[in-house]
Amino acid sequence: MSSRLQQSILKSLEVHLMSLSSNLFKPLSRAQRSGAHALLILSLMGGCLAFAQTDAGQQPSNDSIKQLMDRLAAAEAKIKQLETNSPTPSAPAPPPSVAASESQSALAAAVPVAPEPAPEPPAEEHDHERMMAIPGGPALHFRGFFDLDFDKGPVAQNLQFPLGVPAKTSFRAGEFDLFVTSQLAEKLSFVSEVVFSTATNNGFGVDLERFQLTFKPSRYFEISGGRFHTAIGYYNTAFHHGNWFSTATGRPLMYMFEDSGGPLPIHEVGITTTGYVPSGKLNLHWVAEVGNGSAEVGSALYGDGVENYASDRNRKDVNLAAYIRPEWLDGLQIGGSFLTGNLIPANGSPTVNQTISSAYAVLIDSRWEFMNEFVLMHHQVTDGGRSFNSPMAYTQLAYHIKKYRPYFRFQEVNVPLGDPVTYFKGHYTGPSFGIRWDPFRYACFKLQYNRVYLTNASAENGVEVQTAFTF
Repeated sequence: MSSRLQQSILKSLEVHLMSLSSNLFKPLSRAQRSGAHALLILSLMGGCLAFAQTDAGQQPSNDSIKQLMDRLAAAEAKIKQLETNSPTPSAPAPPPSVAASESQSALAAAVPVAPEPAPEPPAEEHDHERMMAIPGGPALHFRGFFDLDFDKGPVAQNLQFPLGVPAKTSFRAGEFDLFVTSQLAEKLSFVSEVVFSTATNNGFGVDLERFQLTFKPSRYFEISGGRFHTAIGYYNTAFHHGNWFSTATGRPLMYMFEDSGGPLPIHEVGITTTGYVPSGKLNLHWVAEVGNGSAEVGSALYGDGVENYASDRNRKDVNLAAYIRPEWLDGLQIGGSFLTGNLIPANGSPTVNQTISSAYAVLIDSRWEFMNEFVLMHHQVTDGGRSFNSPMAYTQLAYHIKKYRPYFRFQEVNVPLGDPVTYFKGHYTGPSFGIRWDPFRYACFKLQYNRVYLTNASAENGVEVQTAFTF
């Protein structure tokens, strides 16, 4: 047989071998494919080499050709046997027979097979990570508020007592307020406010202003525990933190926060309850609260002015309030409150009994904003001491004209200079004029002028420009 004929037979065998590999080895596992390839190669190696090395001028015998074809047929039979015995991909592989094991051992010794990569060890699961995983747990929702201000004049902003701080013209970072809510169950929810704010020393402080866990089984009863805004009057529970909500650039003087020197217990740590009273078109609601109260400036327990952890007295503040929202005038709310408690002076003088009475009438609709509030704070020194009355009030009127809201506020706070437990002392009264512009849905600009008449001092003026937004 000629050399050309030998090459033709070898090429035919090679094509036949590749066809067998592609058609027969597909259903086999990786280990079985490796063994089958090795078996086929070993079965044909000897005959193919002998056949290829036959002298070019010498014809191979019929016995040589028959022997080579018999080897090829035997290899095909072996591969078909492996295919028949191979499992489906989804079923686990059966244990190999002893003969198959011996055959695969011999093949592995003759033909090196790349080992399968070792399975990666499972990631270490820490106990605390497993405990923190809450499949299908409650969702946490964030809302942010911020304001940036420019102040000119000693009474440009009404956020800090004593007034006039800072005294120089200044850009000022306002409150960075993070409002966090979560619905834990159908009738159980949580709300909190974390506020980052600047101080007069240019440092930043962080206050957890509110945290309330609320259970509301029905419209007739709702109970919350935590730190909340006391239901004194209207403004304190209608406008929390975030100046984007309010028309003016800041709160009225009487509602300044405790850590800013405000005269009232703006926050309480305790329990607040509220509910609806079936009352027809009056829509009567009630509020009842009990809390630690406030610590006095200079006290070892002052902190931010709110007794968050430890209290300096066993008696707690108790506050009762009620209001109506009559259906016959949309946006009208009329109400009042009464708080009783006591205060411990920081200088060790006798305890002071405190009562705070409030009354208000508010009308807010799509056009008008008309708010009127009056508060009387009464302090009575025990053991036959003196009493002090501190009247406080404000009125605010605003009107919506498309994206503009011009407004006017007049306010007064009069705390006797001899009051032993109030840091905010003196007589402050005066008007504020301003305009709010809402060019965007979630951002506004405000321009406000303040004039404040002080006790035994000349009147002061201030102008404030503010941009406030929510994100």
